[in-house]
Formats: sequence, structure tokens, C-alpha cells
Amino acid sequence: MPALDTLLLVNTAIAITVLETLALLAWRATTGRGPAPPDVLANIAAGLCLMLALRSVLAGAGWTGCALWLSAAGAAHATDLWRRWPRRHLSPP
Repeated sequence: MPALDTLLLVNTAIAITVLETLALLAWRATTGRGPAPPDVLANIAAGLCLMLALRSVLAGAGWTGCALWLSAAGAAHATDLWRRWPRRHLSPP
């Protein structure tokens, strides 16, 4: 059944992404090197929410489940952009 194969593929991608995130956070905690945890989490959350939106559609959850995950992905993406956007610091006159 193709839908089950696709669902397994998405579940595997989600699991690998979670393991990758845990590995990055552990690496940072033990070595002090690598990206800062808030940067990792904002970026990874956006991708995970997109995968969960796809998973909800494949599992037959309906449009509301997909819309919820897509909204969460948009919020995580906006957070990631806001954190990365360069800010100008104005000097006092």
C-alpha cells in the first residue's frame, strides 16, 4: 500500500530530524561549539511542523490538522527569520 510506505518514510524523516536535533544540542553542551540552541530549535521546529502537516494529511486527519501544523510551521519560520534578521543599533545623538 503506497500510502503506508509514504507514511513510514515521513515518520522516519521525523525521527531522524529529532535525533539530529538532540545530537546538535548534545554537541553544543559538551564542546561549546556549534549553533546556539535557540537558533537550532527555531529552524528545526519549522521543518518538523511541515513534516507533521504532511503526516497528518497522509494519516487522513483532515484539513484542520494540516492547517494547524502549517500555522505552527509559519510561526516557527517567522521566529527563525526574526532571530536571524540583522538589527541596526542606533547611537544616541
